[in-house]
Amino acid sequence: MKKVRNKTQAPLYPESIAWSGLIVLYLGLMAMGAMFHLIPPILTLVISDLKLNHGQGGMLMSLFALPGIIFSLPGGWMVDRFGARLMSSLGILTMGAATMAMARADGYTLILVARLLVGCGSVIAVVSMQRMVTRLFQGRPLGLPTGVSGSAVPVGIIVIYSIAGPMADQLGWQAVPWRAGLVCVAVSIVFFLAGRTLFRPPVQGFPNHETNAKGTVSGLKIIWIAGLIWFFINGAMTAFLTFAPDHFLELGFGSRDRGIFTSIPMWCSAFLGPMIGLLADRIGKKPLFIALGMTLLTLCLALIAFDKATPMVVGFGLGAAMALVVTPLLSLPGEILPPSHHGRGFGILSTFANAGIFVVPPFAGWVRDNNGGYFWPFILMAALGLAGVAVAGILQRQVLLRNQ
Repeated sequence: MKKVRNKTQAPLYPESIAWSGLIVLYLGLMAMGAMFHLIPPILTLVISDLKLNHGQGGMLMSLFALPGIIFSLPGGWMVDRFGARLMSSLGILTMGAATMAMARADGYTLILVARLLVGCGSVIAVVSMQRMVTRLFQGRPLGLPTGVSGSAVPVGIIVIYSIAGPMADQLGWQAVPWRAGLVCVAVSIVFFLAGRTLFRPPVQGFPNHETNAKGTVSGLKIIWIAGLIWFFINGAMTAFLTFAPDHFLELGFGSRDRGIFTSIPMWCSAFLGPMIGLLADRIGKKPLFIALGMTLLTLCLALIAFDKATPMVVGFGLGAAMALVVTPLLSLPGEILPPSHHGRGFGILSTFANAGIFVVPPFAGWVRDNNGGYFWPFILMAALGLAGVAVAGILQRQVLLRNQ
């Protein structure tokens, strides 16, 4: 995709302010990634302590996404209409407080309610932070900043996978949400203070740009198509990350090794994301990057289903697949939509992502409960990747038609 809208716009912020703001956003996105994936490293202990089945365990992970299905589109409109600074701070604060409440819940129902509240906070926080990236770098290529910001969620997941298992073994699983929630609350304070300085718009405000109604409609159509791919990869990868620790336990790995193997895709994705962003800006053809990523995702999940590759090989492959998809896809709203519609574009993507997160892991857990193993759940995840390859072809055609 060689015609990039942002390159024709005047920068809204000085470069030093844009990158300083991105550092703060990085902390917020890391916190979101950690809160989202808090459950998998402690899932085995929670299932044992609360006498749950794997379907209920999957629901603990997926309920986080339910508010995103309902509120992402209205939330994106509110971000476009009212701004993102205060809403981001409140969203992160809600995530932290609700996660701390999980540590004091003494039953499955109360933990579900707490996870639902964590999801409510994440809806506005994520859409707002993604909108802030396009705002800070308005008028500049978005591939690199999108790649850097996209690496924040994997880094947050890496952190929680690395420390949560050993901490839960030593102090009990309740210690993990309590301490993670405290850190998230601290990040919300940093965000609030930054919102009063770095994120304030310059004196001249937003530059005025003509909005082409036909171009906006075609751009939104592309975002809806990209949303299908976002559904597939978020659903498949969340299911993998939810049940991979339990699968590796069945293979005989200890808690530390399970955390390491499960976090490899995050390490790889975080490292490759910025490089993929630079390449995508230089080469264009972002739907091609996305198609390659979904193909690699399908192959890796099929390999683990048939036990034809080591956990390390699968981990590196999945990480590369995520980098190939996430960075090009998340840069699309900032490139093909006018600034007045960026929040709505990210709201559409967030709706699809949360739908995948909400639907796929519980269904994969139900398949696991009814088949006694992880072969068919991983085949299900691979099928989602294959569907994403097909939709990426449709995305490519729509982008070419728009640029003619």
